[in-house]
Amino acid sequence: MAIKLIHHDSIHSPYYNPSATISERAELAINSSLTRIRYLSKIISNPNDDDARSHLVPAIRGTGFLASISIGTPPVPQLLLIDSASDLLWFQCLPCTTCFKQSPSLFDSTKSSTYSNIRCSSPACSNSTAKCDPKSEYCIYKRTYLDGTFAVGNLASEQATFKTSDEGTVKVPIEVFGCSHINRVPADGQESGILGLSYGNGDLPTLVKQLGSKFSYCIGNIDDPQYQYNQLILGDGAIIEGDPTTLQTDKGFYFVDLQGISIGEKKLPIDPRVFQRGASGEGGVMIDSGTTFTFLKEEGYVPLQNEVESLMAGILNRVSHPSFLCYAGNVEIDLTGFPVVTLQFSGNAQLVLDTNSMFFQSSAGVLCMAILPIIPEMNGESMIGVMAQQSYNVGYDIRQGKIFFQRIDCSVLESIV
Repeated sequence: MAIKLIHHDSIHSPYYNPSATISERAELAINSSLTRIRYLSKIISNPNDDDARSHLVPAIRGTGFLASISIGTPPVPQLLLIDSASDLLWFQCLPCTTCFKQSPSLFDSTKSSTYSNIRCSSPACSNSTAKCDPKSEYCIYKRTYLDGTFAVGNLASEQATFKTSDEGTVKVPIEVFGCSHINRVPADGQESGILGLSYGNGDLPTLVKQLGSKFSYCIGNIDDPQYQYNQLILGDGAIIEGDPTTLQTDKGFYFVDLQGISIGEKKLPIDPRVFQRGASGEGGVMIDSGTTFTFLKEEGYVPLQNEVESLMAGILNRVSHPSFLCYAGNVEIDLTGFPVVTLQFSGNAQLVLDTNSMFFQSSAGVLCMAILPIIPEMNGESMIGVMAQQSYNVGYDIRQGKIFFQRIDCSVLESIV
């Protein structure tokens, strides 16, 4: 089941702003990445708090990917934010006591012949952190945001309709999703909810589990607003090809086995143990589809920064920035010949970062490295963001404990799926 992914800054996005400056786009990416990192860190810092994991979701506003799927019979389109750290597919439904403005029409469950509320006696209710409404005997969920806003509604089952690559459709039953009736959330008036890609932490049949514990996504150049080939594939049709490395799940997050970094042919002096997880679960390296930039533990970041500074010395002038390593220059013009940066994983898998994945234009005359040190709240965890995954198809085979990296132009996959 292939779904087109729409980046926030794409011309295909309802958020596309042709008058936005380079600085404005960069500032939004920076702020949303830091907000998301703080959200993920809050969950990680509460390892024994099920409520923290199950009830906390990120602010909707950000720079991630959107996807359109259709729900119900007859199908009603829903524009959803993709979030690999959320364990629930949810969107707004009628009747809506408090709703945020959205572009698709609100879903009316009474007009769908395949909709069904989940009862309190159902295992799907008891396996989640949802509560029972004693009056209706239906299962009620709540998702709370970092700023205290929230979404409340019924857990339900329904049918989803996905478009296929040959312009056809395929119908898939969704065992559990959230039909939200009270929504005090920071939305911008376009998407109707969240499509969670987290594997989940417990027995709740998350969307990923329901669809075979496999998915893949392909990400092209997110700085090109014309690019239209980003895609997500759920279930057995996921493209699980390329170089495999170890994948672990914990608290619903995806962890990879990063072992080293090189620039050109030079391997940086980084102890592989820097990126390993501790006995109590601290540290390690997460991979995420909602964070723009990559965050590295200081012992891994400093050798990288030192080498970049050495290569830039005498070529570009350093520009002060509170968070990033920046220089006066243009990514497309002034970095010609800059060596690729390679993230090296167990099993010889690699993510190779060219200049468009390694640097971003902060303003018209300033470029910055798209990797920065972790913030204190991250509890030692590093994070691989979307920019580092550009020009790759990333395949998750969770049951096999493997993630696959395949360097590819996503347009090639249009003829495959």
